[in-house]
Amino acid sequence: MFDDSLLDDPVALQAKGERVHALALAGARLRLEDTDDLSEVATHLGGLRPRSVLVLGAEARLIRAVVEPSCPVPCIAWPMTVLPPWAGPLDLVIILAGADSRLLPACVEAHKRGCWLLVVAPDGCPILDESVSIEMLSVHQDDPFVSALLALKVLDLLHLGPGLDLDDTAAVLDSVAETCGPRYGLEVNPAKNLACALADTVPLLWGGSVLAARASRRVAEALREVTGLPVLAADEHALAPLLLKSEPRDLFADPVEGGTDATRFCLLVLDDEEYVPYGVDLARLAESRDVRVETIRYPDGNPVERYACLLHQGLFAAAYLDLATVRE
Repeated sequence: MFDDSLLDDPVALQAKGERVHALALAGARLRLEDTDDLSEVATHLGGLRPRSVLVLGAEARLIRAVVEPSCPVPCIAWPMTVLPPWAGPLDLVIILAGADSRLLPACVEAHKRGCWLLVVAPDGCPILDESVSIEMLSVHQDDPFVSALLALKVLDLLHLGPGLDLDDTAAVLDSVAETCGPRYGLEVNPAKNLACALADTVPLLWGGSVLAARASRRVAEALREVTGLPVLAADEHALAPLLLKSEPRDLFADPVEGGTDATRFCLLVLDDEEYVPYGVDLARLAESRDVRVETIRYPDGNPVERYACLLHQGLFAAAYLDLATVRE
């Protein structure tokens, strides 16, 4: 049962607000990292023009999506824990290790093959203890998004990726935390209002650009985790058939007699104004089927800043949905 009164309840926030507090500190976590380390790594790798950039680990696909339009060499997000057979001394391998040692075999193999190797790992990661002569970026906390941002900044310094200002990105995260954090009540807080809109529905998420679509998938993961529902993030051609099958709401249904519809959809659009239309207007289709449409919009800033804003607004909504859900 969703109880919206819990959204502004300090006791509930104290008891179940771990997700909210973690999101509110996202900008601070990014500022904790030492940018001097990034410059030292870039200086050591200075002048590098690899045959390809190969990225492994959490958020590898985010790095590819950001870098691909401007990178002068192919950028590949590799989904496995071992290197592809062709990787060798001409390739730059970036490993986003996380807190475990799952990618240690890839790290050792890249070193044996003579690859240029950069590992981004939190303090205490077993990979950092290995006696392998590689470039290391040690981050203070196990935050995959922060690790990806640091790797993107190194690629920027190597002229292998677009320009990125980490201070500006941290400021965007602070701005989202200011407007969506627990300080503001339901009447003015967009994330709390979005949580109310998503309650008692099965959310369908859509982002029109590559990065907006990636943000929609991350938000869908968070919503699935807190609701246990089959939340779907997909393109317009996959979502349109579901919307067409949605029956208009019966205004005269009696909830006591079983008239409630537990599978009502809500279409959540993540809009960074980079979308090129392909012929299916999902919002209009949803409205024609009496499906509620909610939008998260942030047209300002560079692609990474827009992605960070869309992602964290959606994650705040998921956190509030979890906070205000009472489970027996």
